[in-house]
Amino acid sequence: MRVDFNVSATQPKFQAVNQKYLKMAEENYRVVKNGATTEWLESITDDVILFGDMKKQDAIDTMNAIRRYVSNGSKDAFESTLKVIRNS
Repeated sequence: MRVDFNVSATQPKFQAVNQKYLKMAEENYRVVKNGATTEWLESITDDVILFGDMKKQDAIDTMNAIRRYVSNGSKDAFESTLKVIRNS
């Protein structure tokens, strides 16, 4: 087994952040200064709970990654959605 010294010990080799949703949040933030729009929250919830297209942990990791793009007005809806996904 070869040791890779270029990878930090604190940096995980795999991140379960969904790139589609990350890019959507970044674009939403650029346009409307809120990465977690109602449409974004509904879409990620549907992909996890309704359709099963995304694993629950992937959605949680993705939501944690975009937390910095959430406007103050959307924080309650964001946290509520995160709680629903965690408990699904």
